[in-house]
Amino acid sequence: MKEFIRENILFFFTFLFVLLIFSYLFYLSTNYIINYWTFSQAHINYSEGFVKRGLFGTTALLIEKKFAFQFVNTFNIFFIVFYSINIIAYFLLLKQYSQFKIIFVFLALSPTLILFSFNDLGGFQRFDVISIFLILFHVYLINLYRSNKISFENYRKKFVLFILPIFFISILIHEIQCWSIPFHFLLIKNIYDEKNYKNKDILIYFSILILLTIFVFFFPINQENIDLMINKLSDRNLWIDAITVASSSEGNINVINYEIKTNLLNTYNLKINLLFLILGIVPINLLLLFLNKKKVIFVTKNTYLYMYISVIPYLTFFAIGDTGRWLHIISMICFGYLGQYPINNIKYCQAARSPSLIKKIILFLIIITYCFFVRLPHGGNLEEKKISIWGGLNEKFIAAYMLFFGKNIDEKYNLNKRFKNKYKNKNEN
Repeated sequence: MKEFIRENILFFFTFLFVLLIFSYLFYLSTNYIINYWTFSQAHINYSEGFVKRGLFGTTALLIEKKFAFQFVNTFNIFFIVFYSINIIAYFLLLKQYSQFKIIFVFLALSPTLILFSFNDLGGFQRFDVISIFLILFHVYLINLYRSNKISFENYRKKFVLFILPIFFISILIHEIQCWSIPFHFLLIKNIYDEKNYKNKDILIYFSILILLTIFVFFFPINQENIDLMINKLSDRNLWIDAITVASSSEGNINVINYEIKTNLLNTYNLKINLLFLILGIVPINLLLLFLNKKKVIFVTKNTYLYMYISVIPYLTFFAIGDTGRWLHIISMICFGYLGQYPINNIKYCQAARSPSLIKKIILFLIIITYCFFVRLPHGGNLEEKKISIWGGLNEKFIAAYMLFFGKNIDEKYNLNKRFKNKYKNKNEN
């Protein structure tokens, strides 16, 4: 028992730490609407016909009508459940790396991975959480398959019965899910290729998702219908611009020129975006190379190529905005290509985790600085808002201290000024 505790104390402490800090956000969301932009968009519905992102709002409004269960509570529970599942799934995949302490801490606390939406609340309560869930769930299934814990047929059935239906539904909640189609296709294709199976059935599966994607993006939406839908929501005190932009194709197209100028042609913003793009891809790539060379994992030949192809769709973040969210998903995709491989050769692990003391100290200091004092901003014009890469967990600890012990509290730490109190929202009357 003592040996088990000694070997796993870092894992359980880190897991509980991450779960605890997110639990505070969950508690906060029961009193405040943290992301009012997403909350407003979540009300988009099919009352006047098909519109993008209408499924969640249609369902939540129906629940509110039939069961008198307030919309905001459905909204909060949805995100609490998905974030909780994602944290658990992430650490299930991460557990095998707890024996490599430096690697484990880097992956567990990296500002581009699971802690992204905690470090920058602009990335919290986004429907990207479904993309992350599907990425982690699919990777977990492949890890089980590669560990010989489930058969190929078992993996394939779970993919068809769970991942595909959830994927289909999630596209109707938010079209951002479409961008992860190449990731899932290439991940399962790699397995089929290893088994020398024909790809006919997976081509059929993904053709359905592609057809739905085309339908969502090109279905003609009448602006009058959108206006009628918005009028029906007029008593809810929502962010109307958020609904207008999200429910029509024209709204998204109109912002592309602005976002390109902001994210691609602005040197300050571009440097930060490129920095986190590198931090999201290169360390995972190096870990794959290093662990494969040490024979700790066995990486298949197409892994690196497929990883790069999978992130290409997300490079459109320069034209769509909220770049941090997209960089976060890129990081999770890269982690997925690492996480699919179980550690099979334990006898090689000691050699792989024995750098010199000086190297350990240098790596430790770099990783602590990176994980505790750096954050990935969720998006916006970073230069105009004077947002840098500095922040992260240390800023959250300062904020917690100010909230509970601070006197003459600064406006940025005043929750009533920063967030909308859900009990004062007209939606709750």
